[in-house]
Order: sequence, then C-alpha cells, then structure tokens
Amino acid sequence: MGVRTGTSTEHRYQLCRDEFCDRFICRVYQEGRRDGYGEGHRRGWDEGYTAGYSKGFPDGQDACPLPHQ
Repeated sequence: MGVRTGTSTEHRYQLCRDEFCDRFICRVYQEGRRDGYGEGHRRGWDEGYTAGYSKGFPDGQDACPLPHQ
C-alpha cells in the first residue's frame, strides 16, 4: 500500500496530506475523499433531517418515551 524509499519509510496514500503530491494514487485518493465528504455533508444533513423529521419525530426529544432530564 505504499512505496518504500531508501530510508525504509512507507508513503501511504491514505495518510498523505501533501496537496501537491507527485504520486497519482495520492491525488486520486484525496480528490475522491474531498468529493465524497462534500457530497455527503451537503446532502446528508438536508435529506437526513427531512426524512427523520417526517418519520414522526417533529417534537424531537419530547416525543421520546424515555425519561430525559
């Protein structure tokens, strides 16, 4: 999962934080992660909140049958 260098350290694409890394796999991984996070963050909240709200929890914590303080 990485390339061994002369200093016997491993360059793992999952841990690479160099935005301008020369390794293709690092750039592709970072792009996918960035796009996936952005899409999930943007759609997840709006769609998830709307779906949960419409499923019967319009009163939030007050609708829960368990005691809360």
